Amino acid sequence: MDLASVPGPGGNRARSLAFRGAVGLAAGAILILTFLKLVDVGAVLQRLAHLNIGFALACGIPFLGAYVVRALRWRCLLRPDRIPRRRIIGIYLIATFLNWLLPIRGGELAKSLLLKQTDEVPVSRSLATISMDKALDLLPALCLIMLLPFAGLHLSRPLWVLLGSALTAVAFVAVVIILAAWRRDHAVALLTRPVAAVLPKRLRGRVGPFIGQFVDTLIALIRQPLLLLRAAGYTVVAVSLDALFCLLAFRAVDVAVPVVVVLYGYTFFNLAFILPTPPGQVGSNELIGLLIFSGMFGISRVGVGAMFLFSHPWTAILMTCAGLVCLSAMGLNLRNTMGLARYGTTGKHRSERPRKTGRTDDGARDRSRGLSRPPADRIAAGPR
Repeated sequence: MDLASVPGPGGNRARSLAFRGAVGLAAGAILILTFLKLVDVGAVLQRLAHLNIGFALACGIPFLGAYVVRALRWRCLLRPDRIPRRRIIGIYLIATFLNWLLPIRGGELAKSLLLKQTDEVPVSRSLATISMDKALDLLPALCLIMLLPFAGLHLSRPLWVLLGSALTAVAFVAVVIILAAWRRDHAVALLTRPVAAVLPKRLRGRVGPFIGQFVDTLIALIRQPLLLLRAAGYTVVAVSLDALFCLLAFRAVDVAVPVVVVLYGYTFFNLAFILPTPPGQVGSNELIGLLIFSGMFGISRVGVGAMFLFSHPWTAILMTCAGLVCLSAMGLNLRNTMGLARYGTTGKHRSERPRKTGRTDDGARDRSRGLSRPPADRIAAGPR
């Protein structure tokens, strides 16, 4: 698939995207109004007026560092494909930016399609590694829940609902992996039926091979315990960087929070984003942060409100700058890359889009690692 040839959305799709965006922004506005009613806005603004710039700037380093570590974890799961570190980090940061920008997390499919374009890794294989990568992000929450009786913490009902959603996702992945290792064909059939049911008849025959390679990749991963152990090590480092970011962000607004509270609170906070959020996570960051850190741990609403009102736009700037820099370095633009993410949310099949053949006009295989083909007038003329 030539990324430069991704078409713009048609009239119906454009209206659909505009409608979903408007709904998302309306939901975000409601969340913001709810948040403002729960905090003393004057006291929050007064605390922000005394923001510690040193801590505020410092917290950006572990924030981006956590995504870099997760990108290296994904690179580990992609073996035996050896993807250059700079490229895998760039793709991961672009996908993170798209996930933040869009109400539905289409960045994950864009991640696979970009990797297909740059290194010709099959989408079915890379999607399986992404699924395992996301499952590893849920494991810290599972471990912390098991340690709750020893930590002396009590969860509210909304938090149990959130954690239940995460545990359901982990349980589903575990069931699929166990079934795949035991009876591979049954697992393929289980996953193929619901996917084929929503596709046109002409495409249903292609679902089986795709799901088959997806399942085979999962089986190959669980048969490499040393690789999974290494990936778990990356997860520990990423969670530690997340906690350090949260700790420094609270210090920036002069709020002292125990390390155990930061570790539990920010891990549970990250779980909320397995659910759809408004574009830019408008309102959701602030309200979920208030629910967790004030409702569960009893931290001052003014302190929590100030922390999230400062950190939300600051991390948005960091993600936007990192995403745009990576897009530029890879020779992409935002419009075409968002087109890849939209394909993930509209369910359009790859066969209905322009396809990259991997060969030049004379039949030779194109080994270019770039994301776009050179124009015809730059190819030296010669006999065919």
